[in-house]
Amino acid sequence: MLIVLTFAAIAFLFDWITKCVVQMRLGVPFGGRLLQLREVHHRERIYGRAGFRATLIVIWCAAAIAAVWLQSSGLFLHSRSAAAGIGCALGGAAGNLLDILRRQHVVDFIDLGWWPVFNLADIAIVGGLLFAFWGMVP
Repeated sequence: MLIVLTFAAIAFLFDWITKCVVQMRLGVPFGGRLLQLREVHHRERIYGRAGFRATLIVIWCAAAIAAVWLQSSGLFLHSRSAAAGIGCALGGAAGNLLDILRRQHVVDFIDLGWWPVFNLADIAIVGGLLFAFWGMVP
C-alpha cells in the first residue's frame, strides 16, 4: 500500500509543479521543432457540471480503494512494479481531476506537433497503467 501511495503522491506533485511552472511563463511557448512547451487549456462543457465533477471524484476514490485493496489482498498488484504503476496512474488522474475541480479545464503543455497536447498527468496515467500490467505478467 505504501508503494501505491508514494508513487501516487510523486506523480501528483510532479504534475502540479510542472503546471505551475508552465503557467508562470504566461503562455509563452518555448522549445524546438520536435518538442514545444506551451500552455493549452483543454476545455469540455461537461467539466462545468457539478454532477459530472462529483462523479469523477467518486470514480477516482473507488479506483484508489480498489487499487489499495487489490494490492493488500495479494490478488493483483503484488509486484512492486505493478503497485508503482497503479500509484502513478492514480496520481496522474488526481492531477487532472484537481484541474477540473479548480479551473474547469485541464492544463496541457507538452506539444509534439503530431499528437494532441498533453501533460505529465497523462504520461503518468498511460505509462503507469502499462507498467502495472507489465508488472502483473508472471
